[in-house]
Order: sequence, then structure tokens, then C-alpha cells
Amino acid sequence: MSKRFLILIIMILFAVVLSKQMEINTLTNSIDPTLPQKSWKESLEPLLAAVIERESNGRNISGDNGKAAGILQIHTIQVDEVNRISKLMGKKKTFSYKDRWDEKKSKEMFFINAEYWHKKNGFDWEEIARCWNGGPKGMDKQATIIYWNYVKGFLRKEDQLTLN
Repeated sequence: MSKRFLILIIMILFAVVLSKQMEINTLTNSIDPTLPQKSWKESLEPLLAAVIERESNGRNISGDNGKAAGILQIHTIQVDEVNRISKLMGKKKTFSYKDRWDEKKSKEMFFINAEYWHKKNGFDWEEIARCWNGGPKGMDKQATIIYWNYVKGFLRKEDQLTLN
């Protein structure tokens, strides 16, 4: 075997090892520990804004013939569900039907719902939006696809879709 051939083999092996090491470094260092990290709630803020845009255009209104209320158009059954899952999660927080009109409390309900039903799936934005619209089985409902397309369009308009 010639020296040139041996040097070529060594260089190829070195390049392969170096590229694998770079790949590992990219995967393990993709989150810079020196930068403040977003909480899961903060990471859902763009989605929440898009859902609010879809539900009420950001206005505290009554909808669905008076059955839905507030910026997130929450029905009473959703308040009951959030209270049920809040209790299951060991939270002491409960909500009244009147809380649907409170922007801060409405957002809290959204986050409790997302944490309970969607944390295990990594907070998939499409799943959260479609289930907010169609209930826990919203992903199985064709009607929620139109809803998601609207929310997705708003996210694209605001350049937020790449965050998911």
C-alpha cells in the first residue's frame, strides 16, 4: 500500500469522525444554556394569539347565540372541563362562568387545557388549536381542519409558524 493511499484513507476517516462529532455537537448544543429559555407557556403565546384572533378578533364578545363568551369564545362546558382537569392535575384553581369574560383567566383556562391534553405530545400547535375548537377529539373532526387553516394562516402572516 502506498503512503499516498494510506494518507488518503486517514484523511477520509478523519473527515467522517469530524462530521459525526459536529452532528453530535449540533444536536446536544442546539439550546444555548447561556440564553434564557422560554417556558412552555411562552412558547405557546403565538398560537394563543392566533386562536384569539380566530375566535374573537381580540374582542371580548359574546358569540354562538350567546353560548360562548370572551376573547377565546369559551362555552360553559369548557369551563366545567377545565375545572375537572385542573382538579385532576392537583391544581386548586377553579373558574366560574363569569371568568370567560376575563382575558387573563380565559388564557389560564387555555393553558390548563393545553397542559393536560397536549403536553405529552410536545404541544403540537395543530392539535391544540383543533382540540380547542372541537374538544378533546378535535383531531378526529373534519370541521376543525378549516379552523386550523385559519389559525395557521394568521401564524404565517405573523411569521410565527416556524416556531412550531
